[in-house]
Amino acid sequence: MPTTARGVVFTGPREVALETIEVPDPGPQQVLVRHTISMASAGTEISVLLNQARAERRQNWPARPGYSAVGIVEAVGSAVEDVKPGDRVVTRGRHASHVLVNMERGAYSATARQRIEGAQLYPIPDGVADEEAVFSALAAVALHGIRKVWFQLGESCAVIGQGVVGQLVGQFARAAGAAPVIGIDMVASRLERSRQSGYHAVVDASREDVAGVTKELTNGRGVDICFEATRTPHAFPTLLRIAALGGRVVMVGSVHAAAPIHLFEELQEKELTIVGAWQPRAPAAPHHYFPWSGERNRETFMNLLKARTVRVDHLITHRVQPEEAPRLYADMAAGAGEWMGVQFVWS
Repeated sequence: MPTTARGVVFTGPREVALETIEVPDPGPQQVLVRHTISMASAGTEISVLLNQARAERRQNWPARPGYSAVGIVEAVGSAVEDVKPGDRVVTRGRHASHVLVNMERGAYSATARQRIEGAQLYPIPDGVADEEAVFSALAAVALHGIRKVWFQLGESCAVIGQGVVGQLVGQFARAAGAAPVIGIDMVASRLERSRQSGYHAVVDASREDVAGVTKELTNGRGVDICFEATRTPHAFPTLLRIAALGGRVVMVGSVHAAAPIHLFEELQEKELTIVGAWQPRAPAAPHHYFPWSGERNRETFMNLLKARTVRVDHLITHRVQPEEAPRLYADMAAGAGEWMGVQFVWS
């Protein structure tokens, strides 16, 4: 019998509602998962809600957001062997109480615009709580950015934007041997969480000279590797200014806008490298030239959580019922605030 499920839906720009849907029984290569928690992405989902993409990529309405959730397997198709009812799993499903996951290899992923080689479903190891595991999709975004540049032990790192992705980039950079790791934001409460994340130093861009402070923290050299982890184009020129000669600037945020830069003074003269990092471009299957598929990055994150090398508990600011989605999305769309890790509780 079909399962009646609830889900979050964007009915138009800045319009958020809940809907009731019917989820059919799983087919031979499908898995029915009952979500316990799903997590909002302040980058991708808000860009969709505000319809900020270029004209040729503008959203069709309604849109059903979400790509990071955890839950329990309720039923499996006749050809499924990898999971069984009762297993705890991470899914790439939307914000909904139930989701069907296609386990067929080679199925098409509309989100990633590519063929997927494995199922978009991952087991949660013992010792990792649901509210921690649900960070895995955003952790994969951060890790993909880290993989795009090669850290040398002792290289300096700065991250502008201390949302969830920025917090995780900083923790991964420190684990990779970067020093100092510098967090930059304009919201004091986020910078306090950056300290809890293990950042060596933080800079309040609302009242401090970012270029001056980072130069002092790097003994006058500038920052070797800079990460952009915001939704605004205003931070990008700052990264170019604080980067060291030969520095690398990595884009991991969702910025759907142009940024003015001085090509000679800020880019060519400093011989900078600008790197784009968009997680859906991670390889679907590991390759010996680049083994870091999305699944491999999620596995790495789970192992780091178990070892307590990284932590996410201090990044959870909201655990709410789905009925509060319209208010929370409105807050996130309005800009920086006290929210950070927003989790919808379905069970």
